[in-house]
Amino acid sequence: MDVLTDVLAATGFKGVLLAQLRSRGSGWGCGLEQSGTAGFHLIAEGTCWLRTAGQAPLQLVPGDVVLLPRGEPHQLTGGPEEPAVPYEQLEASHPPSPEGIVDLGGEGPTVRVVCGKFTYDGDAAHHPVLSALPPVVHVPGMSTDPELQGVIRLLVAETTRARPGARAVAARLTDVLFVQVIRAWLDGTGPNADAAPRSWLTALRDPRIGAALSLIHDAPQRPWTVESLAGAVSMSRPAFARRFKTLVGDSPLAYLSQVRITLAARLLRETDQRVADIGEAVGYTSEFAFSRAFTRLRGLPPGRYRRAEPARAA
Repeated sequence: MDVLTDVLAATGFKGVLLAQLRSRGSGWGCGLEQSGTAGFHLIAEGTCWLRTAGQAPLQLVPGDVVLLPRGEPHQLTGGPEEPAVPYEQLEASHPPSPEGIVDLGGEGPTVRVVCGKFTYDGDAAHHPVLSALPPVVHVPGMSTDPELQGVIRLLVAETTRARPGARAVAARLTDVLFVQVIRAWLDGTGPNADAAPRSWLTALRDPRIGAALSLIHDAPQRPWTVESLAGAVSMSRPAFARRFKTLVGDSPLAYLSQVRITLAARLLRETDQRVADIGEAVGYTSEFAFSRAFTRLRGLPPGRYRRAEPARAA
């Protein structure tokens, strides 16, 4: 089982292309408050600067991708010290074109930034992928693998030319871009693994713990124990439990519970199956045990969660 694919599918993760910022010269600034929503910026043309609280301004060049997994408030500016205007004000004074381009005008070299966000179940602070990442993930486009460069070139092309279906293609490419950025980030943290946040995401690099994670995602309904998982990856129980906790940050059974409840939440949202049947499908032997586990991790009993989801989406 591809663990990352399973997690993204279980949480309904999708990319959405929002707009393009276009300016000429350095005299511009845009402030963005994403309210906890994960988003990204791709520098399609020119150079600009990213400013976040407590960090030195970061210069971005063509091909760079910046991922803000938990919607960190930030500013995109033409220069490192340019004042920033809230995006809502810029959009009001520079209405987007039919292609979604917010043209800020000016004189000088063109700067073009492709902006998007991601939709998913729950909030970014508790999302199993987004919560495992640092507040800002910067992937230099010109120093990464050719696969990511290919996605970046395609996305830039689809947002440049007014071709039939361009926005639909670009939206699909945002999903691919996210996965490629995660891969690049994981590859980049390899030499400094001890400094990276502990999570299942970074634990995928470990052959045995990664294999255990795959087993859990492949069959979360199985009556896994620490002993059975350890045996499946040819480790002793104490060594496996210690290594899993060290790399993932949770015990094996706590992680198993999270996977089960994430899958159950998806089934509650997307199907009409009975609560008891869903609990059994994800590995719980009684509706009471399922309801207790679900309430502990989601804050609501399964039935109330199912009723609340349509209201939240409306």
